[in-house]
Amino acid sequence: MQTRFSKAAIRRGVDLPFSSTASTIGYGQRQTKDSDKWKGHMRTIIIAIIAALAAATSVMAAELPLKRVVLSTAGLAQFTHAGEVEPGSTLELSVRLDQVDDMLKSLTIFDQQSAIGGVSLPGRAPLEELFRDLPFGPDALESLPNLLNTLVGSEVEIDGETSAKGRLLKVTEETVQLPDSGGQAVQHRLTLMTETGLVQAVLQNLGSVQFTNAETQAQINKALAGIAENQAKERRKLSINLLGENAREAGFSYVVSAPVWKTAYRLVLPQNEGDKVRLQGWAIVENLTGNDWNDVELSLVSGNPVALKQSLYTAFYADRPEVPVTVAQRIVPRKDEADAAVPAAPVAQEQYMAKRSLTGRSGGGIAGVFAMERAEAPTDPIMDQELGGGALAAEAEEASTQISYRFPEKLTLANGSTMMVPFVDREISASRVWLYQPDTNARHPLASVKVENDTETALPAGIITAFDRTDSGLTNFVGDAQLPLTTKGASKFVTFALDAKTDIRRIDNGLQVTRLGKAVNGVLTISTKSIRTIDYEITPPEEEDRNVVIEEARMDGWKPVSSLDQIEMTASRLRYEVDAPKGETTKAQLRLERVDDERLRLSSLAPQQLYATLRGLQNTGSVLKSTLAELSKLVGAINEAEREKAELDEEIRQISRDQERIRENLSAVGQTSDLGRRYLESLRQQEDRLAEIGTEKRRLDTKISETRAEAAELSNRLEL
Repeated sequence: MQTRFSKAAIRRGVDLPFSSTASTIGYGQRQTKDSDKWKGHMRTIIIAIIAALAAATSVMAAELPLKRVVLSTAGLAQFTHAGEVEPGSTLELSVRLDQVDDMLKSLTIFDQQSAIGGVSLPGRAPLEELFRDLPFGPDALESLPNLLNTLVGSEVEIDGETSAKGRLLKVTEETVQLPDSGGQAVQHRLTLMTETGLVQAVLQNLGSVQFTNAETQAQINKALAGIAENQAKERRKLSINLLGENAREAGFSYVVSAPVWKTAYRLVLPQNEGDKVRLQGWAIVENLTGNDWNDVELSLVSGNPVALKQSLYTAFYADRPEVPVTVAQRIVPRKDEADAAVPAAPVAQEQYMAKRSLTGRSGGGIAGVFAMERAEAPTDPIMDQELGGGALAAEAEEASTQISYRFPEKLTLANGSTMMVPFVDREISASRVWLYQPDTNARHPLASVKVENDTETALPAGIITAFDRTDSGLTNFVGDAQLPLTTKGASKFVTFALDAKTDIRRIDNGLQVTRLGKAVNGVLTISTKSIRTIDYEITPPEEEDRNVVIEEARMDGWKPVSSLDQIEMTASRLRYEVDAPKGETTKAQLRLERVDDERLRLSSLAPQQLYATLRGLQNTGSVLKSTLAELSKLVGAINEAEREKAELDEEIRQISRDQERIRENLSAVGQTSDLGRRYLESLRQQEDRLAEIGTEKRRLDTKISETRAEAAELSNRLEL
């Protein structure tokens, strides 16, 4: 195969012919003032060649239709394609670049014969890898002069005003003056080295330029084919090669990121006590896959699965330690000693490391590793579930970790479109209540509905639009609300408006603390009971009763008083239900209690600490009073002894300062002078006093120790 650039292509630069035996790149004359227009012509030429090459070399491939879509609240979607395939066919799927990692992670192929020849797709940067092995880059294909200058030294054959065959030397650009003041034009002069010498020709005057070397031709064709296959920069084409002998059903499934489907409920409020209410749930889904969904089975999944990402489409290379090169040991010839034994020469060990490709090239693509599953039944259950019929809403099914809703009718959704489909439409139990949340509004309760999920599955969280029926039968909007995830059999409050007609006054009376102690065998257990009392005054409107549910935050360790059986305790709230008849003010009270226990060994406490601890108790009885009286005397004696010790310590410090002064004066006047002798007498008297102070401090220490022991003995005898 040869590459020939025809004269028509060179002159016109458009409408290029292409065949399997020749690829043509056009080049045309351009004027300086029309250079931008000329560049546009060249891009058009290159694109035309690429499209023609792709059409000539493409292989027929099967695209299995999309059969099933499963959308998850985790931001993932499972897509299943299925259909009949022929033996030896290739299944193709266009994948967004940002979803290739998810494809490599989750693609599962279903084939009755398990005859899969391999799965491949272009690399992350296929053109970079392609041109790395070629003698020219992508810029060379932007124009014929660029390509010729890149392939300097290649053998070409030219035909036209000048005909010659030789090796490319250079293509130079030159500006010429057009006749009749037609302005300037740019042309290119081609220089060849032929057998007879250098030959030059103007590129625009040639009929054709032909590469005669088969290897050069193959390199150009390879570059053009790679560009044609990778025109979509943000997409990759995944190919699944099937083997086998017969036509059969096959398919594949994969999980990729997708928009989270949203929930929007409609609720008509009950008019009378005990009425059922109609709850209708709609799912909002978007198709942002890049392809239309035509007659697909749609399922919605509500749950919180673990969803992970990993860069499987990025090549990683493991670090390897570098070792020194092993070379042959130098041999030093020995002198000729006929009688000496000559040892064997050491053998050089040659080491090498084989570098294994991490990209797994196969047929120019990257072969992915995918899970394959043998189908035991004629068709796979994922693709061939029986369709339900009749009901408008989805069929709900609850598993251990998620709820799935499967729509009985096949749906169609164009790419880039949004659709709203019903997944819940049923009657549930509900009752009107007024929920008082002090942290939301301190004076008025919230108009609410307590809904009970008596259905067979949980209800996903979502926004609710509430409607109310008037006496005349009209249905009016009354507010929006939020429904949290409601498990089967659970009840939730749905609040939709503020009830300004009802006034609630809340009075927090603070804390009342009681400390009681129990002493046994020298161990004191202190029970601190804290009681918090909150009063409420509820005034409903004159014409309506109110069933008010008071909601207070639940604090750790606090419990309602046992007499209030109507209090409901949740994980974070306390709910207290109060009936408030119309036209009067109803008073209610919430009492909370907390008990904290503390254990102390009394003998480990100093007498002062022991006295303060026992004095803080609110026990009644003569034992505690008499013990406190004795402890008071003992603590007083200890305090008095410690006060005396403190005075003695201060006297010692004063004597030390005075002795320092006397010694300085003594060194100045001398010991033999009258004043010196007086200084020596003062020092003697001070030393005698220091000895007396030491004796007195030891007596006080003994007294304090004995008093503390007496206090410890008293604490060990204490029984409360």
